[in-house]
Amino acid sequence: MERALLKKARYLYSLFFIIVAVTGAFAQGTTLQGRVVDETGGPLPGVTVLVKGTTNGTATGVDGSYTLNVTTANPTLVFSYIGYQTKEVAAAGKSTVNVSLAVDSKALEEVVVIGYGTVKKSDLTGSVTSVRGEDLTAIPVTNGLEVLQGKVPGLDLTRSSGQAGASLNFNIRGTRSIDAIRPPLVLVDGIRYDGPLDVNPNDIASMEILKDATATAIYGSMGANGVILITTKSGGSGKAKVTFNSYYGISEANGYADIMSGPEWVALRRESRRTVEEWAGPEDDEKIFNPTQLENFRNGIYTDWADEVIGTGSQQNYQIGVSGGTNKLSYYLSTEYFDEKGLLKDDRLKRYSGRMNIGYNILDNLKVNTNLMYTYKDQDLRRDPLNQANKMSPLGRPYDDEGNFLLKPVGDASTLNPLTDEQPGAFENNDINKRFFGNLSVDYTPINNLVVTSRFGIDQYNNRNGLYAASNTIETGADGLSLARATLGNFSRLTWENFANYSKNLSDNHEVSVMLGSSIWSQKEEMFSAEGRNLLSSTFLFYNLSATQSAYRLGSGLSEQSMASFFGRINYKLLNKYLFNFVMRADGASVLADGNKWDYFPSASVAWIIKEESFLQNVNAISDMKLRLSYGVSGNSAIDPYLTLGGLGRSYYAFDQGSTETPAFGFYPGALSNPLLGWEKTATANLGLDFGLFNNRVTGTLDIYQQNTKDLLMSRRLPTTTGYERIIDNVGETRNRGVELQLGTVNIDQSNGFRWTSDFSFASNKEEVTALADGAQRDLTFGEYGLFVGHPIRIFYDYEKIGIWQLGEEDEAGKFGQKPGDIRVKDQDNNGIITDDDRVILGKANPDWTLGVTNRFGYKGVELSFLVYARMGQTIVSEAAGSYKIDGLENGPVVDYWTPENPTNAYPRPNAGTSRASTRYYSTLQYVDGSFIKVRDITLAYSFPQPMIEKLRLSSLRIYATAKNYFILKSEIDPYDPERGGALSFPMTKQMVFGINVAF
Repeated sequence: MERALLKKARYLYSLFFIIVAVTGAFAQGTTLQGRVVDETGGPLPGVTVLVKGTTNGTATGVDGSYTLNVTTANPTLVFSYIGYQTKEVAAAGKSTVNVSLAVDSKALEEVVVIGYGTVKKSDLTGSVTSVRGEDLTAIPVTNGLEVLQGKVPGLDLTRSSGQAGASLNFNIRGTRSIDAIRPPLVLVDGIRYDGPLDVNPNDIASMEILKDATATAIYGSMGANGVILITTKSGGSGKAKVTFNSYYGISEANGYADIMSGPEWVALRRESRRTVEEWAGPEDDEKIFNPTQLENFRNGIYTDWADEVIGTGSQQNYQIGVSGGTNKLSYYLSTEYFDEKGLLKDDRLKRYSGRMNIGYNILDNLKVNTNLMYTYKDQDLRRDPLNQANKMSPLGRPYDDEGNFLLKPVGDASTLNPLTDEQPGAFENNDINKRFFGNLSVDYTPINNLVVTSRFGIDQYNNRNGLYAASNTIETGADGLSLARATLGNFSRLTWENFANYSKNLSDNHEVSVMLGSSIWSQKEEMFSAEGRNLLSSTFLFYNLSATQSAYRLGSGLSEQSMASFFGRINYKLLNKYLFNFVMRADGASVLADGNKWDYFPSASVAWIIKEESFLQNVNAISDMKLRLSYGVSGNSAIDPYLTLGGLGRSYYAFDQGSTETPAFGFYPGALSNPLLGWEKTATANLGLDFGLFNNRVTGTLDIYQQNTKDLLMSRRLPTTTGYERIIDNVGETRNRGVELQLGTVNIDQSNGFRWTSDFSFASNKEEVTALADGAQRDLTFGEYGLFVGHPIRIFYDYEKIGIWQLGEEDEAGKFGQKPGDIRVKDQDNNGIITDDDRVILGKANPDWTLGVTNRFGYKGVELSFLVYARMGQTIVSEAAGSYKIDGLENGPVVDYWTPENPTNAYPRPNAGTSRASTRYYSTLQYVDGSFIKVRDITLAYSFPQPMIEKLRLSSLRIYATAKNYFILKSEIDPYDPERGGALSFPMTKQMVFGINVAF
């Protein structure tokens, strides 16, 4: 209905002036009036009444009545209302037109993809979010999953960096595991898809995100952390339809840490030497700067090395799709070229892909489908030079007066120009990935209502990485030997699934559907690597490793694992308002110990369609309401193969052969086996409410859940008497509790074509460790910060900085062995000394809550949309905040450091007599509030009116411009983009993108 209205609006726009010019002065006015009611006879306020073929329209009042002046001969009135079927009525010769609108059941009949089948949206009993249509192509992305950011409550997704082809960090409803962490299961056309999602969003028909146990249980242990189902487009009967989609964008750094300029670094270096009485005035500069730096300083020659390294990047994408078919054959074919250049030179990704989706009806009851994709990726990986650029002295320049490259520009034999890797023949790190992915399925219908499916899936890719680094590159260091390395990897996963779906309406009050199936998959991964130093000629790169002359290293590896599963599901619908769902799955994982490989994972759910009850059927304000309750158990076996068998370590020693010693090695028991290792299990309870208000002008879903995970697959510390440090075991428990809210509103829908809609996505999750091995309350040996009962998995445990010791506080500071200018931390137990026990939990890595708000405006072919995304309540470790060079030997970000003349509480006094490593409590400087609110994207688009595109023999034509990640509304570390997570390498980007969508 919405598309029809927009199409009419575009058509009317182009004809408006012609109609006015021809008929405006001569038309005779006619007044039409009437009343619009629903199927029960109740008035419908706000119904759009439009004279077909014109922009002349009105809306019904509170009592459903309307009055409209019509100047068109033989008019036809179009009545449209959200949630109801559009109706056209001929009004020629009439003065009163009363109509009754029927409920549009299309929304209720919308089919949602679930595991091994589909279900009507109205019959869902689990927590499922569906994303389709314009949401999939709203913004240009490298990874198709990025379009979900801010649109799915419970899905916490961020970009990892601004590098070309950067990966995504994402989870669904928090982190449950500690060592056995597996990302949510991603399935493309039913087959597991790991790694970056290389499927072009224009090829995707829908994405379904399954979150609670009932929704994910059918995938057993694979779906323990949530499931994302991706269904690609298929063809249909009719003539071929061709689409062309393309965009081009320019990328810039979206804020970066301010690095000290030349004068600022000189002041830091002077102050650090003044502290140790090595500098008293400019006359002492010769003591603290080398001749090159001193000359550049006196001549005012400074360089912002980060600015020299960071440039502009670009993205371009071209996709062509062809779809069509006959009564027997349907097809969808597409091809894509994607090219992304990063902000750093030689950081680039090129991707070529092709897709073929074909369905063929061999017989009336036998159909064959195939969905195949081939992807070729060619990526140049840049060794990030920003660490070098940020720390080196700004008292230098990259090129001399004649434009010659200066390899060591600051008079230091060990400090290289950060542009060194960009010089011809200096560095190359190239990655080639070839991936074939797809499936072949057969659907057989032996009897009515029974469909038997056999599906075979394949995922195979080959990877080659080649690295060459000449002497005097960032990889090899100053005057280091050149390095050449080649790594080959082969991966394959085969999946075979067989399942049957049977559905039957037993009567008007009873519907039942049953699904039974089995699945088996196995995967194999091989790796081979070789490297050497001191290559004879740089022209060989990594293609002739036999030309290396020293430091040879060889490596290879093999990893295999498999899983077999049996599963079943029963859905039962009673009286069209009570829904019941039962799922059972049995999984057997090869990575677990004998006797513990198999386990069972059940789930059950019920739903009550309250709107069908008599006490709500006549409540017009409530158009839909359903209550859901589910509970289930899922498993997790995401550990490396062979851990149950133990492992060997390799030791090196000198083997004495008489008068000479030769290198040799031996093996020793390196890892302790665990013959009892079993499943990690998560029990999930979910209470949900789906609702629609005011004829579905407001729709939404509210979910409250709790997940308890026990028998965690994690390493535990062993007594030293065992001879081993740690072992993988089933110990510990975690819990996640949260609330999710998704709302969609139609704010304005006017008869003149103006429309404003909004979508809200809110989620809050509380993650905590509830038990550790042997009843311990904390384990400080785990990771960098340890684990604590009652707190999230990823926390920051350190001393609490409360300022800097000031002048006049010498005596108090002296009690702690400190002096004015030093970092002051809180004595938590007030015992007069600072010990390890004074450390506290300063923050956590996961947010308190996330929010996405999307607004869309449309008027006569013009569309404006923007998404505001917030991620609040998380702490990040800021590399900029923690890169203060207290000794003044190197450069770093601009900070407010203490001096006797500047008694700040931010950073300690520069001191050439110490270093970051030896400065007490230095790590407390790096923790910052990582909360942010940003306008993730703003898109302005125009769809050309139908008469115009028909003259061009097109079906549709749309152009758009998108400002992506341009505006950060709230951040404690401006101008830095905190979505990057605190690191200074590969800064986040902002993009201005221009695109076109054409259909023939």
